[in-house]
Amino acid sequence: MVVFGNPEFWQKAAEAFPKCFEVVFRVNEALNSLTTRAYASVEPYQKVILNLGMLTGTSMTELIALVGNGFGHGAMKIARGMLETAINAEYLRRFPAECDDYLAWGWVEHHKLPNYMRNNAPDLLNQVSPEKIRRGEEEFERVRPRFEYTTGKGETKLRGSWCSLDLGSRAEKTDFQEAYRIIYPLASRIFHGSFGGLAMHFDLEQDQHRIEVPPSLNWCGEALIGGHLCTVKVVETLGKTFATEPCHPIESLVQDYHYAWGKPQEPRPESSRA
Repeated sequence: MVVFGNPEFWQKAAEAFPKCFEVVFRVNEALNSLTTRAYASVEPYQKVILNLGMLTGTSMTELIALVGNGFGHGAMKIARGMLETAINAEYLRRFPAECDDYLAWGWVEHHKLPNYMRNNAPDLLNQVSPEKIRRGEEEFERVRPRFEYTTGKGETKLRGSWCSLDLGSRAEKTDFQEAYRIIYPLASRIFHGSFGGLAMHFDLEQDQHRIEVPPSLNWCGEALIGGHLCTVKVVETLGKTFATEPCHPIESLVQDYHYAWGKPQEPRPESSRA
């Protein structure tokens, strides 16, 4: 029998975060209740938000699987992706006109890939049809003016993202300050592999010269907190986008979150026990 992960760690993870695992299934149910139903006359920005919501649900499942197997650092990387996904969904809900830029940016990314392949993997480029490359270049030229800006020296450059605001600024505009504060600084260090990120893999009480080897509970709690919060907020975004109530009211999901991560003696709200 092939075993993936660390089954001997599963119970330890469950016992470490009992309140979270008691209630977190409810936010997944709420998310599914919004993403699996049919909607009429869906606008492009709504379709993007719907798919970002589905991506959030998949990511939360991935995060829990990593936590359950004691891979907290990997779970933090997933949480970092969930943060950006959730912020983008709410940003597009509040500023739907920017969905055109979000979609058009796909042609910028499409343009960058053949260029990379041309310089680094020409054999792979030969496997892409000339028609596909040609269309990609035509579409890139069409959308390029959307993303160009002029520097103080008079140079025309292409900005680095679909949005003119960085992620931190988008977090401010979407009331994601708490989630951003919990996830971004730590997860980005781990994700980018800086020296600070490398240091986060050490348990100095065990070994000062080699990083700690999973499984462990390190960073599992932080990842669960961030992922749980992002999922709750995406449920709220989806509900407002389609003017639809999830199967569990958003107020009860917020109460669940505070119950899971609040004071140890805090009772679970009666309204969230259904």
